[in-house]
Amino acid sequence: MNWEPLSINSFPAWALLQDVTFNNVALSEVAGKGIGITTSVEVETNTDTVTPIKFLEIPYDLVLSSEAVDEYAKVDQNFKALLEKMGRQSTRLDIMLYLLPHMVQAAAATDAVSNHTRRCASTPWTEYLRFLPSGVPVPTLWSEEEKHLLNGTSLEESLQAKLATLDKEFNEFREKSSELPFWNSFLWESPTACSLAHWVLADAWYRSRCLELPRSGASMVPALDMVNHSTNPSAYYEENNAGGVDLLMRPTSKLSGGEEISISYGEAKSPAEMLFSYGFIDQSSSIREMVLNLPMVEDDPLSMAKAHIFNGPRVVTLTATDGSVTWTSPFALLMCLNEEDGLEFRVLQDSEGNRQLRMFWLEADVTDQAHDVQSLVQDHLLLPVFQLRVVVTLHDAVATQLGHLESHLDLPNENNASSVRSSCRDASELLKRIERGVLAGAMETLDNEKMGLLQDDRVVAYLGSMEASENGRDENNDAEIAPVSDGEDDFS
Repeated sequence: MNWEPLSINSFPAWALLQDVTFNNVALSEVAGKGIGITTSVEVETNTDTVTPIKFLEIPYDLVLSSEAVDEYAKVDQNFKALLEKMGRQSTRLDIMLYLLPHMVQAAAATDAVSNHTRRCASTPWTEYLRFLPSGVPVPTLWSEEEKHLLNGTSLEESLQAKLATLDKEFNEFREKSSELPFWNSFLWESPTACSLAHWVLADAWYRSRCLELPRSGASMVPALDMVNHSTNPSAYYEENNAGGVDLLMRPTSKLSGGEEISISYGEAKSPAEMLFSYGFIDQSSSIREMVLNLPMVEDDPLSMAKAHIFNGPRVVTLTATDGSVTWTSPFALLMCLNEEDGLEFRVLQDSEGNRQLRMFWLEADVTDQAHDVQSLVQDHLLLPVFQLRVVVTLHDAVATQLGHLESHLDLPNENNASSVRSSCRDASELLKRIERGVLAGAMETLDNEKMGLLQDDRVVAYLGSMEASENGRDENNDAEIAPVSDGEDDFS
């Protein structure tokens, strides 16, 4: 399934037809960024400016949100059936289900050999998506050789997991939609049939162009999604009283004629998150952060119960600030507590006969505090011992990741493959440099924390008692297995 893209020169006509208002701005080619929005004249705001300067106004009917999907289902009964068949799992999947039929319809409209007789109800998005690029630079759309460049980074596992999820989602979509006669014919029995590549593209469009609106929530907004990102943005967006979205100039800003207008895609996104969602890393950003998955302890009999009760990402976040690295991990402390410490899990039956797993600490039910275990152990005599376990566990995880990353630095025949785009190579190398620095800083932080905890009196006493206990067991074992002498030496 392919469709003929529309020239960006046709966009003003589409915008005029859909009541998108442009005020002294235009679409332009921006060096290194593709299409962006620039000013037509010099504009300036200052402290005396009462009404913000409005660059764009996008009407409510064009905003693609969860509510818009609901409204479309009222118009197109076939789509309503598809939506019900798939189930309302998330806004992302709802919007992807909306986009896929319009991708097929756009392809059918430009395919000379297509004999599509079935159609879904057209909307402005049927044509608008033909302005969207098929070459979104996010890693899920990289070639296999380009994806290998991310080996050793925190995105290696994330990318594999994402691709597996997309494959699973697509297979479920194909299976369930095939059971509906209209969609079986429309999606799968024509020259413009869907494929996994189109599902991945729809996901890439959503992740790279979705904005979080105060009232509408996660939404795709035509025209506004062509505004590029900057850590020092000159504009911001907000929903207006009519439910539409306005692009407004920031206070005390000045833009020359022809200068690019920018917004912030998120001030707290890590380099890996920026690359994963948008396909680039903002080098001017001061955010130096990475997230590591924490592997479950294989010989921990409580590991499955801990994961079930925690029910969240089992990760540690490493953040580099002012030359040092700090870490946060709500799960790490729970991960390192044992039954001997006072942690227990029980399966209880409620008044309605339902059985559920509950977590107990020192005989008290603390199931609802699984994400705040620190408060449970704050006054415990062995608190520094628990903290030492956490630090040692995190140190091992960080050291493992650092070694894995360094084993993938400057690999021949990987970075220099002719099929690898320079933009992908540059982005992966930048991510590796950033994450290597964060990991090295985290090692230093954890080393210092470990040394400090080992000097704590309670830790010293605990380790001493553990050593004495081990020695006692060894002596008992030796006594149990020592041979009984009969007075003769046996050298046989």
